[in-house]
Amino acid sequence: MMGTRYMPIMALMVGIAGCVASGATPCGDLLYPVGRACAHGMCVDESIVTACGRLAEGDACMLPEIGVGTCQTGLCLVGTCGDGAINAIDACDGADLGGKTCLDFGSNDASGLACTADCSLDTSKCTAYCGDGTKNTTEPCDGMDFGSKSCATQGFYAGSLVCTDQCEINIGGCSGMCGDNVRNGLEPCDGIDVGGDSCMARGYLGTVSPMLCTQTCSFDPTSCTCGGELCARMTQKCVLVDGIETCEAI
Repeated sequence: MMGTRYMPIMALMVGIAGCVASGATPCGDLLYPVGRACAHGMCVDESIVTACGRLAEGDACMLPEIGVGTCQTGLCLVGTCGDGAINAIDACDGADLGGKTCLDFGSNDASGLACTADCSLDTSKCTAYCGDGTKNTTEPCDGMDFGSKSCATQGFYAGSLVCTDQCEINIGGCSGMCGDNVRNGLEPCDGIDVGGDSCMARGYLGTVSPMLCTQTCSFDPTSCTCGGELCARMTQKCVLVDGIETCEAI
């Protein structure tokens, strides 16, 4: 974590959004407005530059409300590269990467970003990309690498997942799932497809409730009932007695 003595110098820095202003002066890829200066391709507060205007490299310098610094490459800096904290012109310092990861540099995996000895960001290991055949942090899939996903985890009974050129999962190669109104896999039923089963074939006679399938593709327990109960198979029949469904012996 950045120590408190480094916080003021960071307050003098302006992020990309803060450096953009109408009519501002170009500074590398940025534009710096009045009150800011361009140093080493970065947008900094003018005081960081003017504090070392007449001083030599390595001389002590003073920043108002911040304190004593050292003139480094023409800038009055508090702290140095290698002290483990990002100072005014450091892109990083040791393990302090300023909150950046490889994701900020076009990679599909956060890991790999490092800091060089001169406090510059090293992106040489930010090599993960869609199409490299390895499923990385932000990718649903890559090539044949789907992580732990399969047609089964997506609710299907068979088939193979397909990975698009954009590293998105396509389930077009999967088949059979509860809810497609086709009895498949180990489903007893699916929608109106009861696989040729019937109350009559099960031995429930008379005017019983129809075979019904639940949303989870199993037979509804109210199927084939007579007045809410199942008659004895083949030995009883469901009939109306005084308007009430009743199981009677055959």
